[in-house]
Amino acid sequence: MSRIIHRDVMEFEASPEQVRGFITNPERIADYYPGLIDYGTFTPGKAIWCSGKSGVSLLEVLEQDSSGSRITLEVITSNSVRPPYSAAAIKASAFLRMVEDWELEECAVGTRLTKTWRDLVKYRMKWLPMGFIVRRTAAAEHDKIIEAWNRAARSA
Repeated sequence: MSRIIHRDVMEFEASPEQVRGFITNPERIADYYPGLIDYGTFTPGKAIWCSGKSGVSLLEVLEQDSSGSRITLEVITSNSVRPPYSAAAIKASAFLRMVEDWELEECAVGTRLTKTWRDLVKYRMKWLPMGFIVRRTAAAEHDKIIEAWNRAARSA
């Protein structure tokens, strides 16, 4: 059974195909990633990374859980690995792991995206209230992602 941390619904002036592409594009994740320092791609459309003040995150598509209308990402964050980054190094020094479900549906303005953060596991610093931190960060990202992705869709 999934343990839901937070759920957010956003509407974009972009097609579902555009939004689908944004989800695995490190430039679009960089639009809202907290404290962004750098980003890159391990496997195009499948695995990307973003680094910030609190560490580096691997965002990797879970093919078995994804479908035409949903992309499921496993997000693994390390606060100890240093560049040059690799997926294996991030996984080996994980601080936390969680799953993000990005469910897309066409709507009157373009795309309604329901994003669910779930199944958080902390490997270190277990005293940190990560559920609270994820919810607070998600709320802070809401308007940033809508504004940035709408701008990106218009310029495409």
